[in-house]
Amino acid sequence: MPTTICTHRLLSLLGHIDPRQLFNRFYQHWALLLLCLASVWLPGCASIPDSKQALDEIAAQTQPISVVTAKQSLAPGKVDQALKKLSPDERIRASLAEHLRVEQAIAGSSLYADNKVTLLFNGELTFGSMRQALQKAQQHIHLEYFTFEDVDLGGITLQALLLEKLSQGVRVHIIYDAIGSADTPLALFDTLKKAGAKITVFHPVQASTLTRINQRDHRKILVVDGRLAIVGGVNLSKTYQSKGSLRFFSKQKMPDLNQADWRDTDVMITGPVVANIQQAFLDHWDTEQPLDTVSFFPALSKQGGQFVRVITTPASKRKNTDSPYYLTLIAAIQNAEHHIILNSAYFVPTSAQEEALVNAAKRGVKVSLLVPSISDSTLSMNVQHSHYSHLLKYGVDIYEMQDQVLHAKMVSIDGVWSVIGSSNLDYRSAGINAEIDVVMLGNETASLLESRFEQDLKNAQKIELKQWQQRPLWQKIKQQSSRIFESIL
Repeated sequence: MPTTICTHRLLSLLGHIDPRQLFNRFYQHWALLLLCLASVWLPGCASIPDSKQALDEIAAQTQPISVVTAKQSLAPGKVDQALKKLSPDERIRASLAEHLRVEQAIAGSSLYADNKVTLLFNGELTFGSMRQALQKAQQHIHLEYFTFEDVDLGGITLQALLLEKLSQGVRVHIIYDAIGSADTPLALFDTLKKAGAKITVFHPVQASTLTRINQRDHRKILVVDGRLAIVGGVNLSKTYQSKGSLRFFSKQKMPDLNQADWRDTDVMITGPVVANIQQAFLDHWDTEQPLDTVSFFPALSKQGGQFVRVITTPASKRKNTDSPYYLTLIAAIQNAEHHIILNSAYFVPTSAQEEALVNAAKRGVKVSLLVPSISDSTLSMNVQHSHYSHLLKYGVDIYEMQDQVLHAKMVSIDGVWSVIGSSNLDYRSAGINAEIDVVMLGNETASLLESRFEQDLKNAQKIELKQWQQRPLWQKIKQQSSRIFESIL
């Protein structure tokens, strides 16, 4: 049976919020909370698919792998030749090919060749790259973010830069999530609108959209002139401008996470696949604000040698294929041959995700997870901890980052298949939120991600099964009892 997530569950409306913060949030957003409470009596559920049944059905419908270059679609023979270059290990190549056929059927899109990808670790590098991209914009700028704030992009604020581009005749189109950006002063958006920007508010908090209040736009997308895109886990949030180590905070109380350093990952992409990211943005645009799309899809030339596939997850789920990244990741884990590394800002795995990781470890795959040691959601941390014993028992390595707030969402498998995007390993990303993730094939990107992963482990603590089992009984009870909330996190 699928796991059902209903909109009338209050905590799900508040996303990843520590229950201790609810009292303060009530006074900050009393009107919003009244509407949330009202939704108790409103219908609207979303389902996570039965992954085994869904993948069995999809596997029976797979087609030959389709690869599109900047000029044309590759013939099957050339596709095979291209994939053979991805790994020297024949077993890995065979498993990868099998997975790519399934992934293609799930995503409903081709692999795109001839792309260039640049990994952007942490907010400072991402914001610097954003500034350069925005300053070069000639025709249009598209921004779609869960949290949209007037961040400092390295000497100039986002608002100032967008106003400058608007004055030059560059069109600016913004989508922001009503809940994720609830703390953003409306004056920011009003100022941009008056200067000519067009703005879509995703599922605003009002009576007409109340039944959809639980469905949030969790994407992070920047597209410039239809030629360059940046996606990943980095919000337009001022939290990324802080540099305080968690080690400096008192262990006796919850630190101010807005003053801590946040660890995240984005990817900047140029090449043919940018058109798919552009289309993902348009899919969320308010149709009552028509846009002139003539310049949105320019001819895109070869920029590099990277194979990339964009996987978009809509905000409403009605059938198995509406959870494409969820199913893709489980399929990828099932086809892993050698090793898996994984970051997740919120580690609240479904039973199918946990089973896939455990089964991989059982068959000899080295599975390494890097998760937070502290989070803006105490409830999520308790649920995260409740999963450790089972994973550790079967040989999964678990590390908790100690000096930074981990917000990255990254997976890399067998040194050849990698993903960066907005999806966490939790129920919201699997079954409710709108997300965007990009699959990248090849050793070059995988090697960079593995190198960064190893670097991060130097500032992480490994969780050992024996010591973990000896934690106080009250902690075990608290963590296990928190499981009743995991399907709404």
